[in-house]
Amino acid sequence: MDMKVMNKISYGLYVLTARCGNQFNGCIINTLAQVTSSPNRVSVTVNKGNFTEYMIRSSGRFNVSMIDESADFSLFTHFGFQSGRWGNKFYDYALKKAENGLPIIEKGACAYVCCEVVQTVDLGTHTMFIADVADGEVISDKAPMTYAYYHANVKPKPAAAESASDGERWVCNICGYIYEGHLPDDFICPLCKHGAADFSRVDTPAEAENTAASADEKWVCEVCGYVHEGALPDDFVCPLCGVGSDSFKRLD
Repeated sequence: MDMKVMNKISYGLYVLTARCGNQFNGCIINTLAQVTSSPNRVSVTVNKGNFTEYMIRSSGRFNVSMIDESADFSLFTHFGFQSGRWGNKFYDYALKKAENGLPIIEKGACAYVCCEVVQTVDLGTHTMFIADVADGEVISDKAPMTYAYYHANVKPKPAAAESASDGERWVCNICGYIYEGHLPDDFICPLCKHGAADFSRVDTPAEAENTAASADEKWVCEVCGYVHEGALPDDFVCPLCGVGSDSFKRLD
């Protein structure tokens, strides 16, 4: 099977938010789908490793904010590249709540829905929540962001230094981002926000013969279709659906 066919499936991008007690959290998903119109019912599928999944399972409620094309990459890094288990994502992010008391996203979002879980389906690594839409609002008339638009216009492209004549290549040990040229001491990965200390040079003598090949590698997430370019670290986590490297397949 040519896994590239999965890239042709159109996805939207969303911020899934939940509340458990006085704690709020959110994560990036691309799995919202309307399953019936009467009753008005939707489904979302979330990796069990996500703290948001635990909060929805515990509370039975969630909100989904529809990301629009005005959103920049900072929205994805804030809700998609850090875990709510180890920090409050709303500590330095304006907290706006819907009528149900759960967070919604206004900046970079064109609409939201408030949902009450009616059924839970165990999918092994993921949980599918089927829920009734209890409320919702259109925030703006901006176009919703698709997965294709995100990759073409929002996700940063691999950076190249002004002069890369020395042939240096550095890989982020956290997310696999490739930087070409001399790596500044104060460099911050544009994807996962880790510093230069978390980068490794990939064109050392022992690895030089593999550098070109690894740079051309492409891996596709078999769960959501996300494509990772470059060598895939063993501890890599999909920034969209949260699955590990064992759920990725190399594209030939």
